[in-house]
Order: sequence, then structure tokens, then C-alpha cells
Amino acid sequence: MSSDKVEEGPDVAGKPRARWGSHIEFLLAGIGLAVGTGNVWRFPYLAQKNGGGAFLIPYLIVLAVEGLPLFFMELALGQRFQKGSIAVWKQIRPYLKGIGIAQVIVSFNMVVYYPIVMTWCGYYFYLSFMNPLPWTSCEANSTDFECCERDPSKHYWYVSALHASTSIANPGGFVNGVVICWSIGWILTYACLFKGPESTGKAAYFTATFPYVVLICLFFRGVTLPGAARGIKVFFTPDFGKLVDPNVWVDAAGQIFFSLSVGFGSLICFASYNPIKNNCVKDASIISIINCGTSIFSGIVVYSILGYRETTTKIRVEDVDKGPGLAFIAYTTAVAEMPLSQLWSAAFFAMMMMLALNSEFGTIEGCVTPLKDHKALKGVKREIICLILCCIMYIVGLPMCMQNGLYVFTLWDNYAVTIPLLFVGACECLTITWLYGLERFCKEVQFMTGSYPAAYWRICWKWVSPILIILVLMSSCIKKMIIPETYESYVGCTEHPLDPAIGGTSTWLRDIAFPWWGQLCAAILVCAPIIWIPICCFLGRNEPLPDIPVLEGMEEEGFVIENHAFDWKREVEEMKSAFRFGQKVDEEENAKNEVTAV
Repeated sequence: MSSDKVEEGPDVAGKPRARWGSHIEFLLAGIGLAVGTGNVWRFPYLAQKNGGGAFLIPYLIVLAVEGLPLFFMELALGQRFQKGSIAVWKQIRPYLKGIGIAQVIVSFNMVVYYPIVMTWCGYYFYLSFMNPLPWTSCEANSTDFECCERDPSKHYWYVSALHASTSIANPGGFVNGVVICWSIGWILTYACLFKGPESTGKAAYFTATFPYVVLICLFFRGVTLPGAARGIKVFFTPDFGKLVDPNVWVDAAGQIFFSLSVGFGSLICFASYNPIKNNCVKDASIISIINCGTSIFSGIVVYSILGYRETTTKIRVEDVDKGPGLAFIAYTTAVAEMPLSQLWSAAFFAMMMMLALNSEFGTIEGCVTPLKDHKALKGVKREIICLILCCIMYIVGLPMCMQNGLYVFTLWDNYAVTIPLLFVGACECLTITWLYGLERFCKEVQFMTGSYPAAYWRICWKWVSPILIILVLMSSCIKKMIIPETYESYVGCTEHPLDPAIGGTSTWLRDIAFPWWGQLCAAILVCAPIIWIPICCFLGRNEPLPDIPVLEGMEEEGFVIENHAFDWKREVEEMKSAFRFGQKVDEEENAKNEVTAV
């Protein structure tokens, strides 16, 4: 047993580690990280697409056996090691730091494209103060006036707000209003982040609670509108035949993984600012349940308003726009018909901005904390690291403010996060349960929380979660290889196409396959985080593997932790023996029989 001990709180520079101002700040920041714009627009769309109320069955199952166990695991890792993601995995095994690097890169990719959502919401928030709302009418002298009259909100979104080009290969120029909102959004982000948990925790009091105030107000307004019952009925009406479609389960797993922010490393970083003695299982349960409940509650709000839209515009509830269109087309169409439309529009887009800003805080923290914990940067102030990162992300994401920005956003959204997250999640489960040791991890959780993890957690960590993640990962990869990935391009209506050579359509949109260079960019986005895991394993295969220090106080409380001077060959042998399920049990049973015979 190692005599070394991990003391609570120091960072790599030997200074006391920053702490949350209070436990409620951590909970609010965690809720803000987990609950984002995807709960408002992506979940309702997926539910309607995948069987309505029947979608809740795979959604809740995946939450129970994949989302919640991994959420708990990441909180426990950050709390136990008191470090950022790279340092945590490096301490577990030096050659596994690639997992931490992958998490940082995934977080970086996420924060490059995700803020454009907040940018669009900020732009529409500004437009909400105009009277009348600009998306309620069409300019009489416009060349496509006839088309605009059919759906003013949709026309305004593509033509006036985004100045959308016809393809990703046609970037056009920068859209001034979007660039201004993009810049303001990044200034606000830095202002709330540069002090770490001190500033993030204080900001969370407003950014995490304000969206719920607005959502509750929208709920009571929405359910009292004519047609609301019709919309809610569509949302909850189950189509159980959809449950046999594997794509439904893939969508449920992807939504849970993405929504809970598992795999980004942000949860590890957030939990590292907690004291070692903290009930992280309770925190994980609270945040996960609130996240799930928010998705369902948001669905009720959105579909009650879509039911009202059907009553006033005759656009069917089932004809819901996917992705950003749900917020910027469907919702704006409905709110334009409501009394005090400017008020409800401003409230909705303010809520969306807060949701996006909250998630952005935590994801950037997944980049900043590992860099701040690195020895090479121990003398650099956090404010400087945060400023440099924000400037880099601002510049890299700036092309999304161009006329083809929506299509660039679609490319990043499809490839930059989902597959790498699933791969990282599988590596986390396998590393903790098979290499670090499930028994040791459970003892440390018992020391930190006061209770030994139940069989439910142990079974999910060791078997159910990794198997499910691998199945979903394989399904996602096969689907993307078999079915060419496309994006919806705005081409204009049939009578007035944006480009006569392409031609318009009745829906104004046309599915176009990504060009070869777009597919190459997609491959780079997928491989950039993942490739570091095998690279670090290969480069670090001969590095000495010291004992992992025991948490201070564990020995005094009677916990026995066995440590070994591990080497690479031993790791391989342990992996082989671990999968020979039941062999150890059989050997013990034979030994007992021999003793009995004697």
C-alpha cells in the first residue's frame, strides 16, 4: 500500500484550488451545463419524429443505464482527483492522457460552433423590440413577394436574417448583424468565465434560473391558447411501432449523451472544484432528472404553441421544422399571432440565449481547466488562458457568420461532437472498471459520499453502459457510411428560385450532399479528438507507472487500497484475465472442494 496521499484542494502550482462559492452554485452551474437549447428544439423534434410519447421509453431507458451512470462517474472522478480531465487520466495511467486530450478537443469543437445558436437568438432578441415584428410581413417590391406571402417567418429567416446562399460552396459575404451579435456574445462569455468558478458560479444564479422563469410563463400562456390541446396530443400520442426501429434508440442515446454533456470533460472540471467529501451521487441524480424533466416540459410548451399555430395558419403540427427552424420559423410564426407578440418573442429568445450561454460556460471550462492544470502553464494567469482561447474560438467560428454559415453549422453539428463523444464515453467506462479497478473506485466513492455504490451502478459501469455505447457508436458509424450525409440548402420557391440553374422547390429547400472537401473536413472533425487516444497509448507504452496516491483519510477510516507497480505487460494480462469471465470463481470453487476432500 502506498504511503502517498492526495490532499484536498491543491493545484499543480501548489496553490489552494479554486472552490465554488457554495454548493448551490455548483448545482446551478451543472444544471446550466446540462440544460441547453437542445432541450427546447432538438428533443421535441426527435420525440415527434420517433413515435411521440413512445420515444420517452427509449429516452428514459438510455438515461437510466447510460446517461446517469456516466454522469455520476465523471463527477466522482473530478471530485476524487481534484484536477482537470487531462491530469485525471494521466494520473490513472500516463498513457491514457489521450482520453483527456480528446475531451479537450471535443469541447473546443463544440464551443467553436455552438455559440452561433446564441448569436442567432441574440439577433432575434434585438428584432423582437420592433413593431410590427419584421417576420410578420413581406416587402411589396421584393422579387419573390408571392413566395414570401406563403410563409413570412421562413422567408425572413433564410433571406433577411441569414442572407442564405444556395450551397456550402458559396460562402458569400459576412452578415453584418450576425457578426455584431457574435462579437457581443463572446465578450459576455469571457466576462462570465475569466475568474473561474468564482465568476461562473455567480453568473449561474441568473443564467440558470431565468430560463425556467420564462419557460413557466410560456407554459401557462401556451396551454391557454386555442389549439394547445391538439399540439400536446400530437407530442404525447405514442407510435409503438417505431420502437423496433434501431434509429430511434440511436437518436435517444445521442440526445442523452449530448444533452447531459457527458464526455466533454466539463463535468470532471466542475466537480474538481468541489471538496472531496461531497455526495456526488445525489448531485448527479438531481441534475440528470432536472435535465430530463426540462426536455419533456419544453416539449409541452413548444407543442402547445405549435397547436396554436395550426389553428391560426393551418400549418399542421406534424409539419414541424427540424433543428434551428423549430425556434426561428415555427415559434416565430406562432408568436406573431399572439397578443403582446413582442413581449413573448423577446422572452423566448432571451431564454434561448441564457440556455446557450450556460452550456457554453461549462464546455469552455472543459478546455480552460486542463490547460491551467498543466505544469507548462502554471505561471500563466487564468484570465490570459481564457482570453487566448476565447479569441481563437471566435476566429475559428467566424465563418459561420457568412451567408453559408447555416450549412457550415450543420457540418460541425453532424460530425464534430457525437461520434467522438461516444468513443470517449466507451473509453471512460472500460478504463475505470477494467484498468483502474472497479473495486477501488467504489471504495473511493464510498469514502467521498458515505455509501458504497449499489449493484445498479456497478453493473451499468462495467457492462451495460459500455456495451450500449459501443452498439450506438457502431450504428452511428454504419449509418453515416451507408447513407451519404446531406444538408438542407435554401433554393427558393418554385416560381422564384434563388439560382435558376438549381431551381426552387415547394418547400424552398433541397437536400444536397456535402462536397468532397466537406466530407474530408467531416473526417478530420471526427478523427481529430479520437486519434490522440491510440497515439498516447503507443508513445507512453514504456513509461513507468507509479502507484496512484491514496486519498487522505482513507487509511484512518479503515479503507484498504491495494496498489501495484504496474507495467504495460501487466496491463495487457489484466485485460485478458478480466474478460475470462468466471475463471477466478471456478478456481476458488475448486480450491474449496480440494480442502473439503482432504
